[in-house]
Amino acid sequence: LSPLSPCPQELVAAQSRLAAAEEALAAKQELIDKLKAEAERHRATLETIPVLQAQADIYRADFEAERAAREQLHAQREALQEALRALQGEHRWGPQIP
Repeated sequence: LSPLSPCPQELVAAQSRLAAAEEALAAKQELIDKLKAEAERHRATLETIPVLQAQADIYRADFEAERAAREQLHAQREALQEALRALQGEHRWGPQIP
């Protein structure tokens, strides 16, 4: 063997280190691919948030409008019932003369 040529043990050790480095590189690449896919999913989710927020705002406005309409109808119903009671009282007892 020449002084520049490695001995068989050194060659085996170098091949072992090379194989370990290739495995580590493959594992790192797999991790990078997974992180890229996860980042893409997060990006897609972030794009849907404004749409969902707009929908929630529309539902809230619709709910509040319906609530206001129900309250107004309830107030009108109460006023009509009070007017009916007053008319029934006048009918029953006749007009009140001051």
